[in-house]
Amino acid sequence: MTTGVVVTLVALESDRTALSAMRAATADGQMTLLGCVDNLPALLDIVAEKHPAVVLIDLSETESEPSMAVRAVLGASPESCVVVTGADVSPAVISRAVSAGARGFILRPFAPEELANTIRDAHGNFAELRRLQRGDSPSGNRRGTIIAVYSPKGGVGCTTIATNLSVALATRSKLPVALIDLDLQFGDVGVSLDLRSANSVIDLVTHEEEIDAEFIDDVFVKHESGVRALVSPDHVGSAETANPERIVHAVEELRDHFAFVVCDLWSSLDDLTLGMLRSADHIVLVTTPEVPALKNIRRVLGATTLLNDERTQIVLNRHPGKVGVSIADVERNLGRRVSATIPSEGIGVTDAINQGISMFDSRARVRASRSYLRLAERFLNEGGSKGIRVAVPAQA
Repeated sequence: MTTGVVVTLVALESDRTALSAMRAATADGQMTLLGCVDNLPALLDIVAEKHPAVVLIDLSETESEPSMAVRAVLGASPESCVVVTGADVSPAVISRAVSAGARGFILRPFAPEELANTIRDAHGNFAELRRLQRGDSPSGNRRGTIIAVYSPKGGVGCTTIATNLSVALATRSKLPVALIDLDLQFGDVGVSLDLRSANSVIDLVTHEEEIDAEFIDDVFVKHESGVRALVSPDHVGSAETANPERIVHAVEELRDHFAFVVCDLWSSLDDLTLGMLRSADHIVLVTTPEVPALKNIRRVLGATTLLNDERTQIVLNRHPGKVGVSIADVERNLGRRVSATIPSEGIGVTDAINQGISMFDSRARVRASRSYLRLAERFLNEGGSKGIRVAVPAQA
């Protein structure tokens, strides 16, 4: 386990032997005992605020169904690894806790070394699972890279950034790039690039066992830049029947066929959005230099660990804005550095969107294409296109 893992402990003050063992287990500095509380609401307050790497729950002390306690913790901090403990806990209770998302169990009483090893193994296995979900391999080779474009506030330009980033990646790298509209109700990827198709990500899910180059040629619509796109479904009701886990899995399968898979996400933190944020190799977190947008970004940064790691790059769109909020103001407000800016070119950008053309089209009267190329180069330079093994779809 790496140094600095934060462990939150709950409902263990009543057992002095266990508490002493925990303090001994964290005495070597490889773990930090963040807090020890005696009730679930207090635990959830700490978890929601601190987003610890590991949460230890004493099942024998929880008043509610233990599996509900595990789910509540993961709801407050999806990236936390939950380890459960307890004395005289039945196998059925342990099974339900594991089914709810717990990654390890240790029977009480335990020795300090036993606890440390259990936490180390559970956290290590959890980190390995996340690595595999993102498509990493131990040798350092990678399949295609998933880039999620997200903002908790609508209207800040996520779709414009997702579409033009995709075109920039295809233009600069000459590698296969997919663009997936995951706003299943009101997505505008098709409108932004003047693409029409009877197919959507729903078709991807219903044929996830058949994804190959021929299937991609049939289902994806091709943009003149070479980008292959899946637009949003024609019917709003399709979103209600879509299974988020299957969509995430299907998008993961595209890693074998595209160097980059750019996903335009809905602003709500629903199961599909959370699943794609977990799966993504890079997250483009979009804001504009306006107080409401910054407030929402600050709130979502505090609400989930998914946006608080090295995968996330904050992109400031429409900069500079009319209200005079500087980059320094934005960074001070968010407590994070701005990775890239996209210029404010109101009429020109609106005109390009209305025509359904990218910023790289000769008809677009904007200079923003250079900003998108610089953003694309960030992902190319970080190794996103190195070591990729992809089955390139046939060129139409």
